[in-house]
Parts: sequence; structure tokens; C-alpha cells
Amino acid sequence: MKDVFPRDNDVAKWVVGLAVIHNDFIFLKKKLFQTSDVISDLISEAPSILKIRISSLREAIFYLEESEKSVQIRTYINSLPEHLIQMYMSLVLLFRNGEKADLLQKFSNTRNITYHYSKPQKNELSEALEALSNEIIFYEEKDQRFLFAEHVRNTILLRSLFSSNEIKLKQELPISEIIISIKESIETFIDFSNKVSKHYLKDFVN
Repeated sequence: MKDVFPRDNDVAKWVVGLAVIHNDFIFLKKKLFQTSDVISDLISEAPSILKIRISSLREAIFYLEESEKSVQIRTYINSLPEHLIQMYMSLVLLFRNGEKADLLQKFSNTRNITYHYSKPQKNELSEALEALSNEIIFYEEKDQRFLFAEHVRNTILLRSLFSSNEIKLKQELPISEIIISIKESIETFIDFSNKVSKHYLKDFVN
């Protein structure tokens, strides 16, 4: 390990970090890109799966963005084969100063709100309860799920992704577009990290 990944080498540590994210994303792809044949399960699980995908991708993009602070890493990225640079540039679009920065901001909102869970004193919980004030409460004994909690969770998730003005327009929200973008970005990251790690390791193969 010390020969291939010296502890004082930024590029070596960056490649290790990519590989760690790569392995996590492989798990996400295997476990969370599958769809259930049972509609009720799909409706119940989809928001939680979306939350995990969004948060994981957001952290991976932040990893790339923060890594660029290292001159060594920037130089290494620029030395990569052109097809890998092109992959990287498609992920750079999601940086805070990238063309898709608005999408990253949505991811950050969702991650910050849903992963810390809404505290009783937070506005998002009060607003979700207000929006659902006329709904009927259900409890599904079979799966031991509180359906009212799922409605609240889904409402908070939706409001973290879209502004109140977007929701008030009552037009169809582009949720499918966001899901497709997340899926494509995760798959690009998997491909990029896989090829970069192999490109780095080939210099150490006898």
C-alpha cells in the first residue's frame, strides 16, 4: 500500500477516495436502481431511495470539487486521457459554479433537510403538516408502516427539491428529469472512477 498509495501524495489519496465512492456507488446501483414489482412497495420505497441517491451524489460532487484545491490533483486530471477528461467535465457541470449548479443546490437542500430529519421546531415540518392537514391518517399493520409519516416525508422531500412557487403552479414537476440526471451522473461517476483507478494502478503493475 505504501508503495502505491503514499500517505503524503495528494493524487494517491484522491484515487483512493474515488475508489471508496466507486464501491459505494456500485452498491447503490445494485440495490437501489432495482424496482419492485409491487406497486405499494415502490411508492413507499422510492422517496427513501431517491433521498439516498441525491445525498450520495451530492457528497461525491463535493469530493471532486474540493479535490481541485490541490495543484497536484488538478495537474493529474489534466494529464488523463481525453475520454476521461470528458467524463470528468460532465461531472464538473454539477459543481457550485457549473452549468447545473441549480441542480446541485436542490441536492444540497434535500440532503441538509432530509438527512438531518426535520426537528419539531423547523419550518419544513410545520409546513408539511399544514399542507396535509385535511388528509386521513392510516396505519398499515401488515408492514408496520405509518402511512401518515410517509406523506409527511414525501411532502418535505418535494419541498426540498422545488420552491413553493414551483409547487403552487400545480404543473407537473420535473421529478423524472431529476431522477434520470441522478442516475446518469452516478453511472458516469462509476465509469470515471473505475477507469481512473485502473489508469493509476497500471503504472505499478509489473
